[in-house]
Amino acid sequence: MKPETDPNDRFGGEVPFALHELFYSRTDPRGVIRAGNEIFRRVSGYDWSELIGAPHKLVRHPDTPKGVFRLLWDAIQKGHPMGAYVKNRAKNGGWYWVFAVMLPFDGGYLSVRLKPSSALSGRMLKLYSEIAARERAEGLDPEQSVAILRNRAEADGYGSYTAFMAHALSLELAERDRQLRRPDDARTRMLGEMNEAMAELTKEQMGLLRSFEALQSVPNNMRIVASRLEPSGGPVSAISENYKASSVVISERLRQFVVGRDNLCAQMAWQVARALFLLGCSRILPEMNRGFRAEEANAQIDLEGERRFLAQLEAKGIADARAAMQSATDFAAQMTQQSRDIRRQMLGLDTIRVLGRVECGRMRDASEGLSATIDQLDTFHDDIKSRLESIMRLSEGVEHSLMRYVRLEQAAA
Repeated sequence: MKPETDPNDRFGGEVPFALHELFYSRTDPRGVIRAGNEIFRRVSGYDWSELIGAPHKLVRHPDTPKGVFRLLWDAIQKGHPMGAYVKNRAKNGGWYWVFAVMLPFDGGYLSVRLKPSSALSGRMLKLYSEIAARERAEGLDPEQSVAILRNRAEADGYGSYTAFMAHALSLELAERDRQLRRPDDARTRMLGEMNEAMAELTKEQMGLLRSFEALQSVPNNMRIVASRLEPSGGPVSAISENYKASSVVISERLRQFVVGRDNLCAQMAWQVARALFLLGCSRILPEMNRGFRAEEANAQIDLEGERRFLAQLEAKGIADARAAMQSATDFAAQMTQQSRDIRRQMLGLDTIRVLGRVECGRMRDASEGLSATIDQLDTFHDDIKSRLESIMRLSEGVEHSLMRYVRLEQAAA
């Protein structure tokens, strides 16, 4: 049998570990390793004397883009949980692929890693290799690397990388349960579905904003047509000015609703993602804790102390997850109300559009250009109404799901 760490193994092959195994490490605020579990020690290939007191970057693999660590550190240094796929390097030069869930706590950071098994993990491994190759060949800095990762999240419909990684965690937990033949976890599934609904909601909102931005050019076209059909200050010119003024007000409201760091959609998505991370931790930490029971005592790790620490973090994580769900519920209610308000404002635009259509009919043959412009308005209005209805349906659905989840959690407590 091949030894678990062969010093002659320099081909960079994958270091095996089982799907049911979990890695654990705890660091101080600077990222210096203070504790870990036997699986981490075994797969990394280092002795405890080499791990304890060493920076966690000891196991960093150059194929993990620098942007990944920038995203992780930005989140946990602000006190937020975060997750990421990470390719690590063992002492013998081999590598191992994990999904890391990182939790900040008073005095440092904790990381629990599981073996990725979803279809997404394979795509991310390929993406990492491509980004890392560009970092070496083109000299990409961490921020440029972060931009590529965020673009990938946006391409999949997620408003933030946090939401994308929350989606990844839900996929990994579900696939791990399936392969280990464990019962499906209803709460994880529910939050995963809500996260996907948030991604769809973000897509609809961005599409709505694009439609409104495109709409801004139509009143200008109408005014140009009016200048050829009537004297200055005529009814078509007045209609175009009224339409433009009203649409600008709605467009500005939409911008506050959809874009910017503090928009409602992003805040609600972030709270759902935070709750999903914390829920995932509430499932993983007890399993990690049970794993410590099977470990043999050693002078470097206070196993009982680590178990008590994990139990405390688990309890805090559950409380924080409930708070995040309640906050997300409040944001969802605000989003639903905002959607209704914007729909009411659209009725005013519809009235102006109808007046334009009436004026077009009055001009008859001379109004061909005006008719084409009004047709554009009809198309945009139909698209906007459809998106608003979809947004209201999705936001109300998310709100109801959140309220149901909070009730289930309260009943369980």
